[in-house]
Amino acid sequence: MKVGGKQQALLTAVSLIVLVLTIVTLAASGNRDAAIAPGGPSPDDAQQILIHGLRDQDITITLGDLKKLPTVTRYAEATRSNGEEVQVWATGPLLDTLLKKYGKSQQEFSRIRFTARDRYAIAVPADILKNCPIVLSYVNDGKPLEDDWQPVRVVILGARSMYWVKGMIRIDLETGADRIPAKKLVFLDTVVNTLPQADYGDYGSPGKVVRIRNLIAQYGGGSSVQNVFIEAGDGLEKNETATNFLSGYIKISGAGAPKFLAPGLPEGMTIRGMLTINYGATAFFDYAEGLDVLPGQAFGRHAGIAFSDIVKQAGLTGANDYLFTRTDGGSVMVATTDMGNGLVYEDAGGALAFTSSGAAGPVNIDDLLSIEPVT
Repeated sequence: MKVGGKQQALLTAVSLIVLVLTIVTLAASGNRDAAIAPGGPSPDDAQQILIHGLRDQDITITLGDLKKLPTVTRYAEATRSNGEEVQVWATGPLLDTLLKKYGKSQQEFSRIRFTARDRYAIAVPADILKNCPIVLSYVNDGKPLEDDWQPVRVVILGARSMYWVKGMIRIDLETGADRIPAKKLVFLDTVVNTLPQADYGDYGSPGKVVRIRNLIAQYGGGSSVQNVFIEAGDGLEKNETATNFLSGYIKISGAGAPKFLAPGLPEGMTIRGMLTINYGATAFFDYAEGLDVLPGQAFGRHAGIAFSDIVKQAGLTGANDYLFTRTDGGSVMVATTDMGNGLVYEDAGGALAFTSSGAAGPVNIDDLLSIEPVT
């Protein structure tokens, strides 16, 4: 049958409408696996990704290997620390699809660390691994990745954008506890005043910093640590390698303090408002940050943070007695039974102090440096 010009135009318009409706339907479903096909062979397919912790020896795969795996397309969104919204349709295999080839799944690991070409690295904790699909994306929004994002962009559904690693070239599969039980709590506010300080401006914000190597050398209690667990006041929890941690500084004044930063690491690896740092069996606690995010308490004429909340935050609960050490090296042993209304507060001179209503009378300790549980 011969089709006239007007009929042909009408058929073309109808076809376009059907195509648009199909794309909209797929987008609304949150799954566009059929909408975007994986790209064909490319010179970029030779780019390598190293996987550590899957076998006795490291494994190296290529982008081409990933493209041979079953592919999904998933919509993900997240908010950056500056409030900016990030949205993407990510195409690639699921991490679980890759691990399944080796008889594993992401839920079997306590954390998985992704490292980028620019040295950005972050460990994804167990709660995210148990609940959030991870796409090893090599196509974003229907387009191949930009050169500096290749070979893969890690996109994690339901997780903060800080876990979305672009230019990912290494996967470390790790087991074991996120943090070692603490045997000592050190007040960060106190000890930074005993260390050399330097002026430091980052991203337009001036302030003072202390070198982390100096902090750990004096108060860290050992150098055989591989993993450092950091928790920020806003609830962020992050595992950092000891190598990266020791290479940096803690900014103790200015915006975001106390802030972890390192000149050789990307800006995205900074951590603002640190509340606790678990370095081996030593927990560093920042009183000023705790005052902002933990429940306040008053005892007598003092206001501060309940002792029970501090030891719970640091994981020091369950002791029979607690050894309090002052900045001058003197120490006081306090029984748990004398901890009624125990309070840590800042005195008029800016030093930390402890007070409680002991059985034999009030307990008062000035110039507080550290606390150790005694069982």
